[in-house]
Amino acid sequence: MCRSFFVESTWHHVAISVKDMQKTLAFYRDLLGFEVDWDRDHYSGEMFSRVVGLPGADAHVVMLKGHGARLELFQYYTPPGEERSRKNQCDTGLTHFALAVKDIHQVYERLSAAGVHFNCPPQNLRPGVWATYMKDPEGSTIELVEYQ
Repeated sequence: MCRSFFVESTWHHVAISVKDMQKTLAFYRDLLGFEVDWDRDHYSGEMFSRVVGLPGADAHVVMLKGHGARLELFQYYTPPGEERSRKNQCDTGLTHFALAVKDIHQVYERLSAAGVHFNCPPQNLRPGVWATYMKDPEGSTIELVEYQ
């Protein structure tokens, strides 16, 4: 087994590259209740460029925390990113991340009223499990799930 090198838990954060930091940050902070852990504008330098594998990288980076998770948002100034198709859940690559919620129906109603796009209202997938998918402002898919 290779577990000995993990610290506390196996996950630290998920990162999303975005086009519009302010719009995306407002979504995660104001609508979903994440808190800003740290915020660095024009994060750059040789070490950062080496880590991300992008010579001359310069980005606005915000680490959010909340709900037992960490979410890192990157808006690259240089190099500019390319848009990828996020058309179907069956396409290869990261398809979504999930947030566990209490009272999924109430959360769905509140976010829908705020203009968040969902595929459908919460569905009872199996006894005690309700779920639905929504999109953030950049088109990333987030699953909301309630285990009763």
